[in-house]
Order: sequence, then C-alpha cells, then structure tokens
Amino acid sequence: MAETQPLKKKHPGGRPTKYTPELIRKTKEYLEGWEQHGHKIPSISGLSQVIDVTRERIAIWRQDKNKQEFSRIIDRLMSMQETKLLDNGLDGTFNSAITKLCLSKHGYYDNPQANQAATGIQVTVNRGIVKLETGGQTLTVDASEQAVDGEVLEHKP
Repeated sequence: MAETQPLKKKHPGGRPTKYTPELIRKTKEYLEGWEQHGHKIPSISGLSQVIDVTRERIAIWRQDKNKQEFSRIIDRLMSMQETKLLDNGLDGTFNSAITKLCLSKHGYYDNPQANQAATGIQVTVNRGIVKLETGGQTLTVDASEQAVDGEVLEHKP
C-alpha cells in the first residue's frame, strides 16, 4: 500500500494587513495634528502618506462593516476638511477655483446654467469681479478696487 503525503494547506495568501490598532492610533493622531505635517487641510491623501497606505485602501476600509471605527474617523476627517474649505474659501485665504473643486467632493456645485435658466441672469464671481449676463448684455463690477463705505463702484460695461 502506497503511503500518501498529507495535503499541505496553502497560506491564506497575501501579506498581513496593515489595519492594526497602531494604524488606528496614527489615524487619530493625524486627525488631531494634520497641520504638523504641513497640510493646509486634513485630507485622505495626506492621511494615506502618514499611515503609508493607498487612498484606495482607505476607501475600502471605510466601506468595510468590520472597520466602523475607521469609517467614523474618516467621516470626521471629511467634515473637518469641508469646514476648513468653507471658512478659508469665504475669507479668501484659499484660491477660489481650488476651493470650489475640493468642495465638489462634499456635494457643493456651481451650475450657472441652472441659475440662468431660472432667472434669465447668469452671475459669475471671481476674486472680486462680479459679472452679470442677461439678454446679450453684460455688467461687470470690479469689487477688488477698494471702495469707501457707502461709495458705489462704477461698472465697466
């Protein structure tokens, strides 16, 4: 009778997960001190660099039902990012085009065509210049020129 070799079980495969309590600790630390890394806003990209995993892996972990703590941390990060973008976009600290682009990831959008369809007037605001367009006419107001209180800035048609 021939002796048979027992079947060797295969290794479950892949490298060990980086998702550890240490990673959660580092993620929380990033959330509380992202400025220390030279970042202007907290971001998934910045976090991925600090914890040494890809943005795609972060997205996968965020959706994993078994990683709810991580998901809550990322939700908080995104909320902090949105607030920072709004605050710095409104006071002009951040570039308006980049702020608008980043805020689109938070559900904000600028749709001049929808505004124009509803009112017949298209409004464009860009770094202190306001442009109104309707019926083939354009009114441009350069508010970047400093006006004295109560003074009306002249428009440049």
